Amino acid sequence: MKLNQQTAALALCTLLGVSVFAGCGRSGDFSELQPAVNKIEYTNLNDSGSRELLKELLSDTGVSDGRIQSFFRRVDHFNDSVKQEWLTDGFEEAELLYTKYDPYAMQDEWTAKNGTFPGYNCRITAMNLFGDFLSVSADSQINAGEDVLFVDEETLKTDPDALGGSSLADFRALYSSMKAEDTTEIKRHVQTVQEEWASRGVTFRENERIRLITVFFHDKPTEEESLLFVGHVGVLLTAKDGTLYFVEKVAFQEPYRMLRFADRTALSDYLMGKYDTSWGQDTASPFIMENDELMDGWRPNTEGGAFTDHVLSGGDEEYCKSFRKHQPEG
Repeated sequence: MKLNQQTAALALCTLLGVSVFAGCGRSGDFSELQPAVNKIEYTNLNDSGSRELLKELLSDTGVSDGRIQSFFRRVDHFNDSVKQEWLTDGFEEAELLYTKYDPYAMQDEWTAKNGTFPGYNCRITAMNLFGDFLSVSADSQINAGEDVLFVDEETLKTDPDALGGSSLADFRALYSSMKAEDTTEIKRHVQTVQEEWASRGVTFRENERIRLITVFFHDKPTEEESLLFVGHVGVLLTAKDGTLYFVEKVAFQEPYRMLRFADRTALSDYLMGKYDTSWGQDTASPFIMENDELMDGWRPNTEGGAFTDHVLSGGDEEYCKSFRKHQPEG
């Protein structure tokens, strides 16, 4: 019987695991793989209950009152600019990619009330919330590739306070694109991010309750160029009971969200379900950094996309490693 692509990919990972993962301390086979998430639970912070929950979470982790107030002013600005039926009423459950709004209609609504001001995106929002846990050396050197921050900087010219007290120099050090090798090997790209952030003097203050979650994309603008850039970013908060909350701004003219997850693999499935959607490309799959390390729980989109292409073509070990890591114990 002919194996389908995903079965073949998992079988290949199993074979690789014999030699690659002998020292990982986990057992089991890929038939026990945690099922991919196909539903999410989220709020647009348009109700008092979810707002108070987030304020408490942020305060408990040590985010300053000024940054919290700055964040909610911009949440209110956005929510007041769009139709209320497009937003949640507290936490709601939805299919992974479902939205209650048409993005183009929402953009039109925003523009009608805000003119040419583009609004705030994920990078600005995350910097506002996470800035207290990030430092950048004064002599930071940026070896950037293509400029991907020009719209962000248009917003910051109009509203420089949107970074919550962080500087534009820090913003550029964290988010400017990075020159990268022309490879699909995730392990090498992770090293590039770590080395480039180190050369820019970017360091993360350790706090288990709040983490920066960054989705990196690999792009080849020309045959000669290869770069990594931050395609999406948000802040991960851990409640006292261990529940995970991911705070993001979906896009410039799309809503703020707080999502609730049981574990990091579920968060990975949400993000990769949105962003790991290409087949047959000669660039690497998106990957997720938690602060300056590959996120524990990251895995590519198991429904297809870059995962099947990459593993079946002899892709790097990081894919199989992430699958093995999340087998149930025993």
